[in-house]
Amino acid sequence: MTTKPTTPIYPCPLSGLSYERSTSPVLSIPDELKPALSAAAAHLRAGRTVAFPTETVYGLGAHSLDPDAVKRVYAIKRRPADNPLIIHVGGMDMLRRLVPASYELSELYAALTDTFWPGPLTLLFPSTNPPPPPAPQTNAIRMPAHPLALALIQTADLPVSAPSANSSGRPSPTQAQHVKNDLDGSEGLGCILDGGACGVGVESTVVDGLAWRKGGGGSVNVLRPGGLGVEDVARVVRAVDEKYGGSTQILLHGRPWVPNANATEPAPKPKDDAPPSTPGMKYRHYSPRIPVFLLLPSNVFPTRPRISPSDSSAASVVAAIRAKNPRLGFLGFEGSPLSKALEGDAVAVRHSLGKDAASAAQNLFGGMLALEQEGVDAILIEGCSDDGLGLAVMERAGKAVGGGGVSGALGQGEGASASGRLWVQV
Repeated sequence: MTTKPTTPIYPCPLSGLSYERSTSPVLSIPDELKPALSAAAAHLRAGRTVAFPTETVYGLGAHSLDPDAVKRVYAIKRRPADNPLIIHVGGMDMLRRLVPASYELSELYAALTDTFWPGPLTLLFPSTNPPPPPAPQTNAIRMPAHPLALALIQTADLPVSAPSANSSGRPSPTQAQHVKNDLDGSEGLGCILDGGACGVGVESTVVDGLAWRKGGGGSVNVLRPGGLGVEDVARVVRAVDEKYGGSTQILLHGRPWVPNANATEPAPKPKDDAPPSTPGMKYRHYSPRIPVFLLLPSNVFPTRPRISPSDSSAASVVAAIRAKNPRLGFLGFEGSPLSKALEGDAVAVRHSLGKDAASAAQNLFGGMLALEQEGVDAILIEGCSDDGLGLAVMERAGKAVGGGGVSGALGQGEGASASGRLWVQV
């Protein structure tokens, strides 16, 4: 019997690895990290893939300009061919290699990169050699803030295309062991760099600012909420507008952005048959293999949905779920009314989301994976306000609703059944 090969994990302690924040960061790399970085960089240059931490989630990276290497990413993840990848760069010089020679950074993009790069912000840029329409004519590019990610990119001196390092549809990995559990031994996966837990915990925010116009009249479209709040993006947009005059419309998924909407039902996304220009726009994501229910507590979501049970108490809602899923896992906020209402034996296993949206972003994916490994029959997730990182948390939790996160069970579009979003009176 042939034993499946295992993928080496290289521990990469971050002490001594640092840089001064800049859009052209210069890193100080300790000698003890250089062997692992050199090995990983060699894999990238040879057309293999490498799993590595970013500040958001672990990525599965390949040389962006090597088509065969990029194909390996799709094969390992079993990722749909029209779901694009984000390119990661190690500085502005590398960015300039990826855009047309005639392209000049707009005043808005200059402000956004100066403010948020390196960091969890992805921007759309015109492509140097786009495929024929209707395929996207842009590339999604970001500069990661994690020092190990920057060290890898700069050591290899290559732009790195990297989606999350997991099978398509599964919860994104925030620890090296999550990658090992899912992708160990995959053909073409050269190594895993273990830089510890990711600090942000959800993927980057993706922004299309190419329709911004100096002097007003343009728009900025947040295509995917993520590790940077829409409020933060809007703040910079308004500061640039104030400097140059005019007003810019802020869009979320192509619709006017409404801050703090806290809707009990997901807003329909605009119908668009064009290929997606960035990840997260078309396919179902973030699902464990077991059912997931998103509980919307009345203290955060005061508006009762049009269709809801007459008895929407926490005890009643959870009892109905438990009738078909006897052993429940719960991801809830510390000290929240819903967590208190479910004390006792209402749920079998609990994992904390922390106290706020920022901690929930860090704990959401890991919590789902842990509960799945602990053998629960279904997962309950407590919803939160969509303020700041809460919007990204709610989008990920909403897409996880239903479960079945393996590629053979993936659907397109919203990915979340409204029946899995349950309003709870607390």
